[in-house]
Amino acid sequence: MGVALVTPDSRPLPRLSVVVDNYNYAPYLREALDSALPQLAPGDELIVVDDGSSDGSREILAGYAEDPRVQLVLQENQGQLAAIFNGLARAGGDLCLLLDSDDYFLPGYLERVRQQARDNPDPAFFFCSFQAGGENPRGVAQMRQMQERMRLEPGPTGRSRCSALVLGEYLGAPTSGLALRRSFVELLLSTRESFSDWMPLSPRTARWVGMPPGAHTALRLGADGIIVRAASIADLDKCHDPEPGFFYRIHGGNAFASMRWWGRIWVRLRRNHRIAGMTARALAVDPRPALAEVVAEAGQRSRPRYRRRRLRLRLNYVLAVLMARGPWWRKPAALVQVLRAFG
Repeated sequence: MGVALVTPDSRPLPRLSVVVDNYNYAPYLREALDSALPQLAPGDELIVVDDGSSDGSREILAGYAEDPRVQLVLQENQGQLAAIFNGLARAGGDLCLLLDSDDYFLPGYLERVRQQARDNPDPAFFFCSFQAGGENPRGVAQMRQMQERMRLEPGPTGRSRCSALVLGEYLGAPTSGLALRRSFVELLLSTRESFSDWMPLSPRTARWVGMPPGAHTALRLGADGIIVRAASIADLDKCHDPEPGFFYRIHGGNAFASMRWWGRIWVRLRRNHRIAGMTARALAVDPRPALAEVVAEAGQRSRPRYRRRRLRLRLNYVLAVLMARGPWWRKPAALVQVLRAFG
């Protein structure tokens, strides 16, 4: 009896569902939708969730209502995370791509991620680099520097549960650079009631960190921060595309990128702690990883290209060893193994 060989080229290409969340971004909405529609293949779909906009966004969306590839979801304001979850609940594709309505996809991105998902069947989470731009020069420069510091080799990144649990490592991209396989979407939807994007932040604190006045995300956790860390804490394989897949627009309404540098550090630490704890509870994961798990994870991680980022990752795993469940007398040897992994 012959044996059928399965090669990457013989696997079917996944069907795509693009989920766009929108809240009062009428000036950018049409550009976002028009960047995705020409890239759809037969069987793909575009789902737009308007989260209670009052700026004319719904009039723009009415112009797309007759397109059979487009589903429109008009809801009262519930926040970005709920909008994305509601869009994912309607998605039927094998791979779900997210797009914030103030960003837009770059040409060729959908075909590239489609082929990447076909050629890498194990990862359930894909993310790409971005092209930053917009009307906030300081924010644009900061985001470009951040991306350069986080740059990875292309392909699988390794798992990152321990690092996400201990210090909330963000191994991913902003919302518009995320693609989720169906298995991960179903996991998120089955636990969605356990997630909340609310983070108490007083007006005084918001001013201190430099939050833009009236930013609608001022008291909310970013949906991307929750989804990226949920993928890590669920112990999923991830895959990185270093080529820019979307234009990341930095403007006055982009709350995090517009903060003062010390504000971003403070908010990041507080947010990371809150998201890690919430996600561990939602997925029934012990917030203290086992010692053997920490060592094994450190040994299979993709190495960041930037030296300071490698040092930061090494520190993450040193702390993970110290906090891990396991006999204290085994921790010195584990520390040596972790340090060698990032040497």
